[in-house]
Amino acid sequence: MLEDFSQWLAQTQLSAFLADTTHLSTWLIIPVSQCIHILAVAVVLISVGVLNLHLLGIGGTRQTFAQLARQLIPWVWGALFVLFLTGALQTIAEPGRELLNIGFRIKMAMLVLTAATTLIYQITLKKDPNYWELSPQRRQTGRMLATLSLFLWVGIAALGRLIAYLDMRQDL
Repeated sequence: MLEDFSQWLAQTQLSAFLADTTHLSTWLIIPVSQCIHILAVAVVLISVGVLNLHLLGIGGTRQTFAQLARQLIPWVWGALFVLFLTGALQTIAEPGRELLNIGFRIKMAMLVLTAATTLIYQITLKKDPNYWELSPQRRQTGRMLATLSLFLWVGIAALGRLIAYLDMRQDL
């Protein structure tokens, strides 16, 4: 089914336009979107890195986790939106390379988990700004979530690079 969708998408006018490297304007679209994509990855990794390291007790203590989250979570969601747009553009240009790649599929599953973790942070802090500091059990849960989140984000970044260099296409 995904292979059929990928073949259909590759035959659309938009995909053909984006894949056409004979014209300067279309030749620039994908490299520019890749640069923007990489910058958005940096914004996400820095923002979630600071948040998760704070939950792990590493880093500055001038601000509470709630204060940091209020400043950084909008950057995470904004950068994820940019990543979605630029990633969709790149996927439309080369649907088979992306959609049929096992690395891409794993990366997307990991991205869902990291977005869920960010939502958990946001929801708990909305209910109680001191949620993660109130008890040893919550601090331990926060450290576990932070560790998981950091592991997943490193995996997402690594898989993003592997997609570009390795052909890991396999049927799941």
